[in-house]
Amino acid sequence: MTKETAVSVAEFEALQRLVCDSLSADRIAAARLVMVDGLSYPDAAERYGVTRQAVWKTVQRMFETLNAYREARVLEDAALARVLPRGWRRATVSAPGAIVDRFEAEAEVAYQARMHQVAAAEAALRAAQVVKKSPANRPG
Repeated sequence: MTKETAVSVAEFEALQRLVCDSLSADRIAAARLVMVDGLSYPDAAERYGVTRQAVWKTVQRMFETLNAYREARVLEDAALARVLPRGWRRATVSAPGAIVDRFEAEAEVAYQARMHQVAAAEAALRAAQVVKKSPANRPG
């Protein structure tokens, strides 16, 4: 396994959850040695008493699942980007709890203000449509 195909611990943990019902714990552990730790297929196979081919097949299957997982995340991110208010972006932040709490509170205030603007704009649009449709405004 090369650095280009290495998998992060976080990705592997998510991936492991997706395959745990269809692959044995030993096969998953051997695949981790290859995918995360960079061990060779023979070394990983020897540690878990399985064949090199079994480890290779497991790694291939896990990469197929990982690619589907990554594609799904891209689709999710794109869908979320479409529903965010104009000018907003999505981010993942790791910071001290107090900073994250403050950020979340500020983001919630900004979101509520935006939703209030949207509701006011919708109400104004509905009112304009009612005025436009009223009998007094129709040509006679």
